[in-house]
Amino acid sequence: MMTERRQLTLNFKLRDDATFANYLGEAKSRLDHPGQLVYLWGEPQSGRSHLLQACCHRATDAIYLQNLQGLSVEVLKQLEHRSLICLDDIDTVVGQADWEEALFHLINAVKDAGSRLVVVANQTARQLPVKLLDLHSRLLAAVTVETDHLTDEQKLAVLKLHAHNRGFDLKDEVGQFIMSRTTRDMSNLVNMLEQLEVESLRQQKRVTIPFVKHTLNL
Repeated sequence: MMTERRQLTLNFKLRDDATFANYLGEAKSRLDHPGQLVYLWGEPQSGRSHLLQACCHRATDAIYLQNLQGLSVEVLKQLEHRSLICLDDIDTVVGQADWEEALFHLINAVKDAGSRLVVVANQTARQLPVKLLDLHSRLLAAVTVETDHLTDEQKLAVLKLHAHNRGFDLKDEVGQFIMSRTTRDMSNLVNMLEQLEVESLRQQKRVTIPFVKHTLNL
């Protein structure tokens, strides 16, 4: 019982907007594959964590763990009893013998229990610097899903969708203005959108180019 309570406290809070409905790309459909072990990878800021959390939103009895390098390896014990286990950024702990052994045992336990494990990394399983050969072979055999490389037009569409879900309208010219004056990774863009939402509500103003200039100092 003590183990169960500890695991529940480590189930990191999911972002409310990290859903499949808010993801534009084909990776979400590829995650529907019935495989028990899924290896999701992509470049930084390509939507890896968004997709992982979206899987948890859709599942029952799911657990989402991030920042593994700051946790004890003991956290992986008995997770196979969950219907879905999602581990973010395993690349931060591979190369460490205790973590690699624990990941290997978790994969085997998940298979025996009939549950599902989705792991995320910043490179392909073949490129991942895994030292434990048995673990490497398991990851190479997993269902592999790569995140999408969104065009600027698709990123604009994502921003407009996020704005709509937050209750305000983002005009094309406003979205293009933001993207032309800042880095275009989705995490940064969505964070800026959240700032605009807060200030728009506080000041009771529409989100226009002058409003964006003043609020974001662009």
